[in-house]
Amino acid sequence: MPEIIGVDLGGTKILARLVDPVTGKSEGRVKKPTPKSGPSDVLDKIVTVVDDLDPDRRAESVGIGVPGLVTESGVVTLCPNINGWDTPVDVAGILSERLGRTVAVGNDVNVGALAEHRVGAGQGFKDMATVFVGTGVGGGLVLNNRLVAGERGMAGEIGHLTTHPGGRQCGCGQFGHMEAYAGRAGLEAEARRRHAAGDKNELVRLAGDGRIKSSFIAKAIEAEDKVTLELIEEAVQALASAIGSMATLLDLPLVVLGGGVVDRLGQDFLDRISASEYFGGFGNHVCELRLAKRLDDAGVVGAAILAADS
Repeated sequence: MPEIIGVDLGGTKILARLVDPVTGKSEGRVKKPTPKSGPSDVLDKIVTVVDDLDPDRRAESVGIGVPGLVTESGVVTLCPNINGWDTPVDVAGILSERLGRTVAVGNDVNVGALAEHRVGAGQGFKDMATVFVGTGVGGGLVLNNRLVAGERGMAGEIGHLTTHPGGRQCGCGQFGHMEAYAGRAGLEAEARRRHAAGDKNELVRLAGDGRIKSSFIAKAIEAEDKVTLELIEEAVQALASAIGSMATLLDLPLVVLGGGVVDRLGQDFLDRISASEYFGGFGNHVCELRLAKRLDDAGVVGAAILAADS
């Protein structure tokens, strides 16, 4: 039986499962909405989720993936996707005491990298990176078979590499970051800006006043919408530049790509990135690109692996 609980904390939901960290197999499932009233209530809800999943306390430890910056000791210093989380919180320390067992905390993309490395597309590689393209763009690094998060938890934050100096504003407030060109939110902001300026496009037509989903991007590409094709080409260029530069800097033989946008656009999107003339560093021969395998369960599985390694 699995002996570790993996928790995936997101901006809208908290998901927990019992995980075997060796095989990646999981069982049980408790999912609850993420409170919008600050970190204290979020931690209360995590306790509830863990207790509901494991009332007999079979699991010896808990791993948690968080969408923010996390120190090596498990302090979450920044968590912009969760309302009211604007001060550092010792999540590992607080929950370890409340749950009465060891708690390990890591960035959600970093634990996703662990899942892909151990039981996903990166098996057999000692050095690799993951890049997850969703609302934003996150990255994780595994070097010499070890997750590298950095002292402040910023290692692997590829979405915030500057690919277009002085370019579009990123969600973080800075300008020219890759995420502003390749993340779904960045694509949406630019599509709406162009639409309002008179450059009508299929993305805004499909979404109306709602969010531009990854499925709408795929449909607009299929319809050969001019604006969408231009935006996707810019995303390909930004990703190619950043991934190639990272692979050259760190001598990475493999980069695994996942996240909502990549999952929807698939292998063709990866092929375009790999073939792009903008591929950074020493070019597209420096690393292989693969689609992520774990998909929806990467967060809970990777969090459990993090706990097993702690």
